[in-house]
Amino acid sequence: MKSLKPIILVLLFSFSSSCGSCWGQEKGIVCLGNGEMCVYQDQSDIIQLFGPPYSSPSVLELFMTGSPGVVSVREKGTAILTHSITKNGKETGLMTDFVTTRLPAFIRSIHNTDTITFSLKLPEKTEWLDQTAVCPAAIKKMVLLTSPAGAYAYQNVFYPTSVANNYHLIISGDISLSEEDGNRSYTIRCLPGKSSITVVSGKNFPECVTNAEKVLSYGYDRLLAATRKDWNAFTSSRIDFEKKLPPETPEREKLLKAIDDVAVLIKAQQGKEGGVLAGYNYHLAYIRDQYGVSRGLLKLGHFAEAKAILQFYREIWQRKGLLRNAQGVGLDAFHVHENDEVEITGYLIIQAFDYLNATDDRSFIRELFPMLQWAWDCQVRNLFRNMLPFNGDETYIAGGILPRTVLFDGSAEATLLFVTGGRQLVAWAEKNNMWEKSVLDGNRELLQKVISDYSLHFLKEGKLLTNNPDRKKGLELPRFRHGVCESCFRLEWTQKTPNNRYLCPHCFPGKTLPNSTDGHFFLQSVSLMPWYVNSDLIADSQVTKMIEEIIDLYTSTGKFPSRPDGNRTVGYDYGLFLYSLTRMNHPLKDKIYRQMLDVIDDSGAWVEYYENNVPSGTLCRPWESAINIEAAINYVENHNSK
Repeated sequence: MKSLKPIILVLLFSFSSSCGSCWGQEKGIVCLGNGEMCVYQDQSDIIQLFGPPYSSPSVLELFMTGSPGVVSVREKGTAILTHSITKNGKETGLMTDFVTTRLPAFIRSIHNTDTITFSLKLPEKTEWLDQTAVCPAAIKKMVLLTSPAGAYAYQNVFYPTSVANNYHLIISGDISLSEEDGNRSYTIRCLPGKSSITVVSGKNFPECVTNAEKVLSYGYDRLLAATRKDWNAFTSSRIDFEKKLPPETPEREKLLKAIDDVAVLIKAQQGKEGGVLAGYNYHLAYIRDQYGVSRGLLKLGHFAEAKAILQFYREIWQRKGLLRNAQGVGLDAFHVHENDEVEITGYLIIQAFDYLNATDDRSFIRELFPMLQWAWDCQVRNLFRNMLPFNGDETYIAGGILPRTVLFDGSAEATLLFVTGGRQLVAWAEKNNMWEKSVLDGNRELLQKVISDYSLHFLKEGKLLTNNPDRKKGLELPRFRHGVCESCFRLEWTQKTPNNRYLCPHCFPGKTLPNSTDGHFFLQSVSLMPWYVNSDLIADSQVTKMIEEIIDLYTSTGKFPSRPDGNRTVGYDYGLFLYSLTRMNHPLKDKIYRQMLDVIDDSGAWVEYYENNVPSGTLCRPWESAINIEAAINYVENHNSK
C-alpha cells in the first residue's frame, strides 16, 4: 500500500437555520449509511459500525470522554452530521461525520482548539493487526480490524456470518492512538489542529484494501461533495412538500423537518439489496416492519426504494422457496418464529398491491405473482375454523402486551390481513388470467367463507376481539415449534408439554408451567387496523363505534394504551389513531397530530414503544416512523383540502 496518496484534510461544516436534525442531551440515535456500511450514533458517540453487508456484527464503539458539551446537527436532506464541541461554554472543536455514498467508508474530520479524547472499544472476537508500516508517511496509524467468520450478525442471536468482515481503521493529522491496559480498549487523542478518523471496509480483504486506497486517493473534499450530491439527488426524488404544504399548514416547519428526518432515517438503513434494518438492535429485515416502511416511502414519493423492498423479497424467495419472519440483508439468514406462514404473508400481499396502486407498475406485480401466490397458499393451509393464528413475533406478543399462550388462538388481525390481501390477489388473478377457473373459483369460495364467519368469530358486544380461543377446538397442536421458550424466553426449538406449554431443551426436562387459561383480549391497536389497511371487512359504522371508545378513554385519561388496562403504547399507535381520527374528521385529530409530533425523539424518529408517552424499547425505528409520518401527511392533506 506504499502507493497510497496522503489524505487531504479539508474541513467543511455548514451550520444554518435550514439544518435537518439537531439534538442536545436527550436520547436519540441517528443512522449514517449507504447500503453497504451502516453506522449508528448517539450524538458523536458511535455505538455500532458494520458492513458490508448490513447483516453483520458491529466492529467497534467510539465514545468521546471528558464529558464535553456536544450539539449535533444533521445537514438537511442528507446523512451528514456535524458536531459542535464546547468546554466551559466555549466552542473548542468541530467535527463532520458521514458514510461515503459510493464506497463503504466512514469519515470523521476533526478541527479542534483543545484536546479531544475518544475511547475506542472492540468486541471480544475482533482481531487487531497494525499495518502502519505499509502506509504513506501522512498516515499516523492504520490498523486492520477483522471480525472473524462465525461471529453473530447482531447481539447474541445465533446468525453466524459465513465470511470474515475486514476494516481498515486509519487515523491522520494531529492525533495519536494508544492501548489501555490490554483490555481491548484504546485511546485516540486529537491534539489541537486538524485530524481525521476513517474506517473503510469491503466485501472481502482485497476489496477492503482497494477501497482504502480509493478513499485516501480521492480525499476528503471529493468524497464529501459526492456524498452530498447523492443524498441531494435522493431528497430531490421526494414529493416537494415545501411547495405542496401551504403556509397555514398546522405545525408546518415541524412536519417538514419530520418528513426529512424519517426519509433519511429509512434510506440510511436500507441495504443495497433492498431490505431495511429494523433499528440498531436488529440487523435483519422484518417483513411486518417493511410493510409500514413501504407505506411511508410511497407517501413520500420514494417509489424506487419501495420497489427495492419487494425486489429484495423476490430474490430471496426465488433462491430459497420461502420467507420467514425476518431475512438477512446480504447474509443468508432466516429469523424464525412461531407461525411464520401467517400475518407477515398477509402484509406481503397487501404491500405489493399498495405499490401497484401508487405506481401502476403492472409488469412488476406479474413478476411477483408466484411469490404472492406462495404467500396466499401459506395462509390457506393455516386456516382452521376459518381463522388464522398469531405470528410469534407479532408486536403485541413480542412486546408483552399479549401472552404467548394465545399463539394458536384465532387472530383478528392476521385473518383481517388474509381477507384484505386475498381480495386483491383474487381480483388480480382473475383480471390477468393467472389461475385456471377451478383454482380461481376454489380460492374465491374459500375467501368468502372466511369473510362470512369473521363477524361471528371476532365481534363481541360491538367490539373487535383480538383473539378467539375457539380456533383451538379440535386442533392438534404441533409437538415442536421454533420460537420463544415460555419459561426462559430463549429463541430456539421448543417442545410441547402435556399441558400444551412450550419449553426449550434446557427447560423441558425439569420445568413445569401451570395450565394456561383461555380468555378474550380487546387491544385498541387491533381496532385501529381495519381502516389503516383499507379493509371494508367491518362496516364503517362498527369501526367508528370502536374508535369512539378509544376516544372516550383518551378524553377521560389522556392516554390511549394499546391494551386498555396497561400503560404501554406501541409506537405506531399514534399514527393509526390519527389515521382513524382523520377519516372520521373528529376534532381530537388536531390534538393527536400535535402530540404525535411532540413525542419524536431528538434525532427525528419515533420509537418502538411509549410508556406514559416516554420512549421505551428500540430507538431509530423505520416502521413506527414511516407509519406515523404517513398519518401526519394524511392529516394535513385532509386539513388543507377544506
